[in-house]
Amino acid sequence: MSVKALDSAIGDSERVLFDSSALIAFHTRREAAHPLAQHLLRRIEEDGDSLRGYYSVISATELLIRPLRTGVAEFTFMHAFLTTYPNLTLLPVDLTVATQAATLRAISGIRLPDAIVVASGLLAGCEAIVTNDEDWRRKLAGAFRDFKWIYLGDFI
Repeated sequence: MSVKALDSAIGDSERVLFDSSALIAFHTRREAAHPLAQHLLRRIEEDGDSLRGYYSVISATELLIRPLRTGVAEFTFMHAFLTTYPNLTLLPVDLTVATQAATLRAISGIRLPDAIVVASGLLAGCEAIVTNDEDWRRKLAGAFRDFKWIYLGDFI
């Protein structure tokens, strides 16, 4: 694991969008990317670090499905994480996000839920996205050159 290389890739970004797979990796110890996701979320938690995290409604939905199937305690735990984790903010979806997501889908062919996640981050002023999905960078990096596409698999 190269935490230093990950921090270097994020650079001076202060607003980072986490996609569902990165947040799931944080909660799943058997995931290869778990230590990297854990490192980043610990940075976000620290008030002395300028890094702040954001996530979309789509990611919140995806993170709540398994806990809802598993039981009340698991749902309560995940809901508490999503609502109380320090410096981690839920991004709303509105018509502006829907329009940007439709544009992303039209130009790249990215799946609609993924387009909503990315559109949410772009419109919120996020400078980087942390994902466990290599496909996003390949499909979207050319259109958004100033945006940092952080694929956790690159640092494992």
